[in-house]
Amino acid sequence: MLEFNQSDWLNVYTDFNTDLRIRAKNDFEKDYFKLTNNSVFGKTMENVRNRVDIKLRSNEKKVEKFIAKPKFESRTIFTEN
Repeated sequence: MLEFNQSDWLNVYTDFNTDLRIRAKNDFEKDYFKLTNNSVFGKTMENVRNRVDIKLRSNEKKVEKFIAKPKFESRTIFTEN
């Protein structure tokens, strides 16, 4: 059985930025505090499994070393030269 405890740990940060946004004196500050809330929330919801790591190699020894790693999936040779 799985059990989870939930808390509103991000609420303090978002309320702080919202308060600063309300008291902002210009449009830049209003947009800034809104976007900081959006970016922090977006990063917490991001699926890190969908990230792709692409390496471009031209040295044959470095290519062989990279292919030997367990996370290696495939390669494409663009040109023989």
